[in-house]
Amino acid sequence: MKMPDVRRQLLTTLKARLIPLGALDEFQSAGVFVNWWQQIRFDLKTIISTGWHHTLIPDSFLIDAFFRTEADAIETLEAKISETQSELAEAVEAAQEVAAYEPEEGETITAAVIKKALKELIDDLASSTGESARKELKVLQAREKAITDLEKSIKDSRSALKTLTDELEFKLQLKRLGADDFKAENRQLLKQLETQLAPLDETKKDDKKKITVLKKDQATLESRLAKTDALLTSIGGQLTEPEARTLILKKLHELATHELDRYLSAGKRRIIQLVENLWEKYAISSRALEAERTETLKALDGFLTGLGYFK
Repeated sequence: MKMPDVRRQLLTTLKARLIPLGALDEFQSAGVFVNWWQQIRFDLKTIISTGWHHTLIPDSFLIDAFFRTEADAIETLEAKISETQSELAEAVEAAQEVAAYEPEEGETITAAVIKKALKELIDDLASSTGESARKELKVLQAREKAITDLEKSIKDSRSALKTLTDELEFKLQLKRLGADDFKAENRQLLKQLETQLAPLDETKKDDKKKITVLKKDQATLESRLAKTDALLTSIGGQLTEPEARTLILKKLHELATHELDRYLSAGKRRIIQLVENLWEKYAISSRALEAERTETLKALDGFLTGLGYFK
């Protein structure tokens, strides 16, 4: 089917569905379609020319369909990091108060700054033998430990988060490409790494750093290749054409829904504004107005009588 035919059929179908509902007129329904069409026309060209290709599917749709557990674990860990960062900020603030640390003009209070200040105080008190000095030393050491423990927790969580996000990215690629294409792509990357490593000399300082980074990437790719088949089986195999078709149609449907919601929201705002205008105009009942008018006239009569106009 050619694109003009697709466009005409979609427009006719959409208007036939929307207009009888009475929420949007013919022109508004056409507006919904035009905005939707601008977003989907290139996807439709791809579908017509190459079929239901995985590149038309955003990662978020694949995650919702196949990797919700992994995504939930990542979100939980991100929330934990955020919570621990808040605890660290509170610990730093409390330690600053205990250390009576006054920052220099323009200085930013960080965990490193406060830990340095605490260490200086701890070192000063380390050789003291008085009871008050020992108590103060314990308080300072406890504050320092609290900050250090929270920093370690954040560092460990970030490391775990990177592992989870890397694993999810690995699964997404494998779901899209399948074992054969994934292996071919990664073998090509390994060849590129070998080409980059060949001219480097480990005895040279700059080259040594590059070699370390490249070998780390090389080890990651080799590890992925080694467990490709088992992992592909665990995620239910490569994305099938029916699955891709379902997800792409879901994406197109959500885009249409978004445009429809925009028009409906605009209509809601107009109705709300109309009701608010009516409320402002008729919020006071006629009886209340009459009563207010009577009271005003009475007050006016009193003023006029007092001035001698009425006897």
